[in-house]
Amino acid sequence: MNKSFFVVLFMLNSQFFFGQTRDDYDQVKESIIIAYNSGEYDSIFNSYSAEMQGALSLEKTEAFFKNLKSSVGNIIESEFLTFNPPYTIYATEFGGAAFMFSLALSENKEITGLKFTPYGKETNLAEADTMLDLPFEGEWYVVWGGDTKKDNYHVEHPAQTGAFDFLVINDDLKTHDGDGSFNEQYYAFGKEILAPAAGEVVMVVDGIYDNIPGKINPDFMTGNTIVIKLKDGEFLWLAHLKKHSIKVKEGDRVGEGQFLGLCGNSGNSTEPHLHMHVQDELKINQAKGLKNHFRRLKVKRKYIENYSPVRGDLIEKI
Repeated sequence: MNKSFFVVLFMLNSQFFFGQTRDDYDQVKESIIIAYNSGEYDSIFNSYSAEMQGALSLEKTEAFFKNLKSSVGNIIESEFLTFNPPYTIYATEFGGAAFMFSLALSENKEITGLKFTPYGKETNLAEADTMLDLPFEGEWYVVWGGDTKKDNYHVEHPAQTGAFDFLVINDDLKTHDGDGSFNEQYYAFGKEILAPAAGEVVMVVDGIYDNIPGKINPDFMTGNTIVIKLKDGEFLWLAHLKKHSIKVKEGDRVGEGQFLGLCGNSGNSTEPHLHMHVQDELKINQAKGLKNHFRRLKVKRKYIENYSPVRGDLIEKI
């Protein structure tokens, strides 16, 4: 099989527009599936933005999709996974393979990006020795977590393969009040973040502004960050914290449960949430991620021990 389409068909830089809805993305996704399965690849091309048409010709589009179909067949099923602006991601089953299908749209609902990434294989991560406690009080939602690409897009990044993204939702599964255009409307924003285990603070980044929801800051991907050395070969990262909320400094010893800072929306973050992972060395571009377990917690309001949360779990500190 030609591996090229495993990574990407094409992506342009996109903006997030609050006027778009999930229904808009679902409608375009369904039209792509119908056109793909029927071999009408020109219909997909005609749905591109002008910029994307200029960068990716009809000939290249047809060649890509013909190669894809000859290798893995028609699309059987496509299930919504998450909206991660400016992309919406779908778990998509072909006749001979499974992919995460990422779709990006312009303000006019024209296609500005298509990406197909295989999922389903477990990462077989090495496990961290240190047992953790949850880094917050109250009930939080695991938006990304687990060992497969379907459950955790982080597995594509070597240092973050065991990472979690946590946020807070209400009974209607919403992450915010109002239209979500201000950080203060999000339930996670400003929540206290606690040390999941004892250790030494070896890196602190503060002063990164909190993003307007829906936009990201690519200049420092983790935003306001705390890194705690738990032991040799185990470095715990807490990322996207609120600007100027961090209350520890490099060299500090922290105890489990100690207040560290507040949940924010800094760095590569489209809405307030907490990113957490453990890696085997300090430098993120050289490290390998480790799988971590929590000593005790409630999962979907039931008590459990020695557990590593997965996407979709509601979790709470005990």
